[in-house]
Amino acid sequence: MSTKGGNWSGISWRRGIIGLTAGVSATALCVSPALAAPTTEEWAGTSPYFHISNAAGGTAAVTSVDGANDGRAMELRLNGRPAAGPGGGVEIASNTTYQYGTFGTRIKTADCSGQGRVGVVTGTFTYSTDHSDANGNGLPDNDEIDIEVLCAQPNVLWLTIYTDYDDATGRTRKISRAIDMPTGKVLYNCFTTQLGGECEPLLPNENTPASVTPVPNFNSSKQFHTFMFDWQPNSVTFWTEGANGEKNVLWDYRGPSDRIPKKPSLFLQNVWHTDAWDPLDGPAHAQPQSNVSAFVDSTTLPR
Repeated sequence: MSTKGGNWSGISWRRGIIGLTAGVSATALCVSPALAAPTTEEWAGTSPYFHISNAAGGTAAVTSVDGANDGRAMELRLNGRPAAGPGGGVEIASNTTYQYGTFGTRIKTADCSGQGRVGVVTGTFTYSTDHSDANGNGLPDNDEIDIEVLCAQPNVLWLTIYTDYDDATGRTRKISRAIDMPTGKVLYNCFTTQLGGECEPLLPNENTPASVTPVPNFNSSKQFHTFMFDWQPNSVTFWTEGANGEKNVLWDYRGPSDRIPKKPSLFLQNVWHTDAWDPLDGPAHAQPQSNVSAFVDSTTLPR
């Protein structure tokens, strides 16, 4: 599928794979950000905050890696020749759901160098498994906030906010933004109600800022970068953090509140093969033939 009208994030696959590995239990507790202390998983060993989901296309393990702050990171390794969709990928998920708060990661995304124009996604996102139509608009709810990078275009960040998706019809409610980080140019900012459909007119405060501070030589698959977002009832703000903690706002979404997720959600990170989502610079959805890995140096839960 073309990116026209927005990205394809494999929702129908994801709904069936978020589960627990044997011997790991998760709580149904929803943490209120007003009560939750700041939590950052540094991935030095076993995590009390995350488990490996049932996605069957790779392995997740802590390993030594250059560039990580403490020399260690969680490696999300996607096997060569994986099935398409998140179900054929590798994924970690939080043990607890969260409703609002600040989320983030320091990560080096999957590197597909030498494999040509392959389709691989590295994702960091919130996701609710409750698809009841709580907002009453006739569509299954799909509460989700994404930061995603396509392996074939590691200079571009994709940011997406979902509230609804019907797998049977492709009807949706989502808004996406794509940013070329080396230039700071916003390449795409689109609200759509049909997967693969035309962009609809934007409403006030849905396309701010108009551009971002350029990050020269940005390549998310070659260097670690910190990506963050703050999710509140009436806003979602995305930013990057520099080496000295400087904040570069990517998107300060303050459009209609009914376009912002409301349900308690898991926090997940994954790597998977897409055969239906091309980057903005041309087709790139071939199957990777050898392993590719993303490295998660740290993961921040709501504060």
